[in-house]
Amino acid sequence: MTSGLTPQETARLEEFLSPSRIAVVATVGRTGMPQLTPNWYRFANGRLAISTTKDRIKYRNLSRDRRLAVCIYSEPRALEYVAIRGLAEIIDDDSIWPETQAIVERYVAAENVGARMRYLHTEPRIIISLAPERVFFWRHPAV
Repeated sequence: MTSGLTPQETARLEEFLSPSRIAVVATVGRTGMPQLTPNWYRFANGRLAISTTKDRIKYRNLSRDRRLAVCIYSEPRALEYVAIRGLAEIIDDDSIWPETQAIVERYVAAENVGARMRYLHTEPRIIISLAPERVFFWRHPAV
């Protein structure tokens, strides 16, 4: 599935998401309550990718209900943010490793990427992939 965004929205999203920010991911819990977690991410080719494991609550939630919302904000005061919604796709095969490494490289010093990747290979990892269906941008007037 590809994103339903206009080329202008996609360009704006790419620009805002290019720094290594934290994505707050919201899934629907089994009782219907939202479940939130902070995550590393990468946005490329019109899709948001998040690496996680099968033992996380968000994986179980998304296996049951694919609805996903993500908020990514500027630090430290959240004077800008983007909220993204859509249906998540779970990728659970060996194709996850290049994407996982690309995510790690955004947040970990280059000399530590190899050790981090060796560790991640010991876990039951997946990629959560999201083609944004709805995007909301907000910017404080003072910015």
